[in-house]
Parts: sequence; structure tokens; C-alpha cells
Amino acid sequence: MPIYLDHNAGAPLRAEAAAAISRLLQDAAGNPSSVHRAGQRSRRMLEAARAQVATIVGAEPRRIVFTSGGTESNNLAIFGAITAASRRRKIISSEIEHSSILAPLAELERRGFDVVRVAPDSDGRIDPARVLAALDSETALVTLGLANSEVGTIQDLAPLASACSEKGALLHIDAAQAVARIPVDVAMLGCDLMTLSGHKLGAPAGIGALYVRDSARVAPIVFGGPHESGMRAGTPNLLGAVAFGAAAEAAMNSMREESDRIGSLAASLLTRLRDAISGLRLNGPTVGRLPNTLNLTFPGVLGESMLIALDLEGVEVSMGSACAAGAVEPSHVLRAMGRSVADARSSLRISLGWNNTADEIDAVATIIPAVWRRVADAEPLAEDAR
Repeated sequence: MPIYLDHNAGAPLRAEAAAAISRLLQDAAGNPSSVHRAGQRSRRMLEAARAQVATIVGAEPRRIVFTSGGTESNNLAIFGAITAASRRRKIISSEIEHSSILAPLAELERRGFDVVRVAPDSDGRIDPARVLAALDSETALVTLGLANSEVGTIQDLAPLASACSEKGALLHIDAAQAVARIPVDVAMLGCDLMTLSGHKLGAPAGIGALYVRDSARVAPIVFGGPHESGMRAGTPNLLGAVAFGAAAEAAMNSMREESDRIGSLAASLLTRLRDAISGLRLNGPTVGRLPNTLNLTFPGVLGESMLIALDLEGVEVSMGSACAAGAVEPSHVLRAMGRSVADARSSLRISLGWNNTADEIDAVATIIPAVWRRVADAEPLAEDAR
């Protein structure tokens, strides 16, 4: 049985989400926009799911817009905010964002917008003071991730809200990796927009949401019917929404216990790997990091070789963001943090989740060092290649 340690790419389906899907399939619900009984029954299911998703970030249900996932939510936040703020031409972000933020910003830059990308420190932290220094009356949007998907660094974004408001800029927070792993509250963060992703917390892929504080300041990017309060046209993905709601409620109810358990397992694994592998390096901070995430540089080997060898042993990890899995270039996050190209190419991300057990971590703590030694012996990297 494979040991799945790639929860930051996507978590396995929670039992509660699977049960919700099964109930919906048996009910043969209608279109939530229809006025007949089947349609209204579906509408009640959709709104119940919206309330469940809203609760996990402390939002009002009417502020939740269902989307096809985190990528669409980020695109809606960015292009929607820029379109509504037609006279403002400046966006502030960072160098270590997910590709679903970086790519829209690159497109806007191509169109002539001014994009400021703040560099992180060596632990992947974004200094709020540097963001505030770039903020001015021309800024339409500040868009930043709450927790980095590759190294797990948690950002201090609360200081930005009042300054953005004073300058008339919107604050968008990508919380896809943070939700259900740490407490997240839209009121405490003071954000205008927040991205959520269903499959990060145990719903199926293909469902996400965007919290929208004030819909008047965000223009839709998909046009058609008046669905999702006019923010996102198209018949809603009822199956995905219901599963997202069930997964969100389950994750919320178990978050404290789950976070402590997973954090303890990750800390134990890190200690044991450091004892077994001389020169192993943790990328990211020791404090202020998602409890489930370990990004490690393995000395003397290529991360890709380790990844393949571990997969053959039944251990499933990654080299970074799932959306960049086919990329030839080394991690842009690690490079921005000051890591060399060679170190970035020798790094793997291990991300634990709700279904991992102590027995699995015991097994992995033995398998990974053995695989590292075998790969290092078979494909030793020359010193000058590092």
C-alpha cells in the first residue's frame, strides 16, 4: 500500500465528503436554478454547503462564491479586481506565489500593468514593511499567499489590511494551503478576497471558492447567467460543492487535534531523517511553518532521482507545487529564498495530512535514508555541480 505524503498537492477524499457525494447521487437532485421541487431541493443543498465552507474562514455564507478550484479563484480575484478598478494600474505580490497568481500577473504585466514582486527572506517570509513601502494611490490590488505551498512558511498579512483600505487597494489572500491546517479568519485578516480550494482539505478536485467582501469592487470574468450572485456564471458544481462543504466541516471539527497530531509526526520524521542523513537541510523556518510541511534538501543527489526511487518503494512525495510538476526549472520559491540551482534541484517536499499514521511515518523514516544512500552511491553528484 503506497504511503501518500503529498497532501499539499491534494488530499485524499475524506469519508465525510464521499458520504455526501453518495447521498447526493442517490437523491438525483435537479438544477439549483430550477423552480420545481427537485431544483429547490438542490438549492437548499447548495446553500447548506456554502454555509459549511463559509464557517471554516469565519465568513458570511453570502460572501462565498463557488468556483472550479483555487486557480479560478485566484484568476477571478486578480482579473476581477483589476477590471473593477479600471484606472489603477499597479499590483503588489511576491516572488514566491503559486503559479495561478504568477501567471495572471505576468499576463497583466504584458498588457502594461505595473507589477511589484516583493522578495522573501531566506526562510520564505515576506516582510509586511516592504509591501507597505510599495503601496500607493495607484495600487489596485495586493495579492499574497497566507502559507507557501512548497516550504510551508506562514506569512504575517494582518498588518496590510488597514493600509490597503486607506489607499483604496483590495487585499487578496490565497489561503488554499492554510485553511484547515491553521486557524483562518477573514475578519481578523481584514482581507477583501480570499481563495479556498476543496481538494487541499479532502474534497474532490474541481471545486473551490472565493470569499468576496464587496462584490461591487470585483467584476466577473465568466459571463452568462446570474449564478453565484452574478459573480460566476454557469450551473454550479453541486456535487463538488456538497463534498467541499462536508470536507470543510470535518476539517474544521478536527483541526486542532489533527494539526497537533500531524505536526508531531512531521517533527518526529524530521528529527529521524536528520539523524540518518548528514547534511540534510530544512528549507523554511522552524517556527511559523505549516505543521504538515517539510521541504528538504538531500545532499549529493538529484531530487528527481530521489522522487522516482521513493515512488518505486511506495512513498509518494513531490519536488514542489503540483502545478509545476512538469517544469524543468528548479523551484522558483527556493531560488527566491537564495538557494542555489543545485540545492533547489536536490530538494523534495514532504507534506502530511489527515490520513497519515504513525506506522507510516515509522516506515518512511527508514525508507528515505536507505533510498538516499542508494541513489547517492549510484549517481553521486560532483562537488562542483553543487
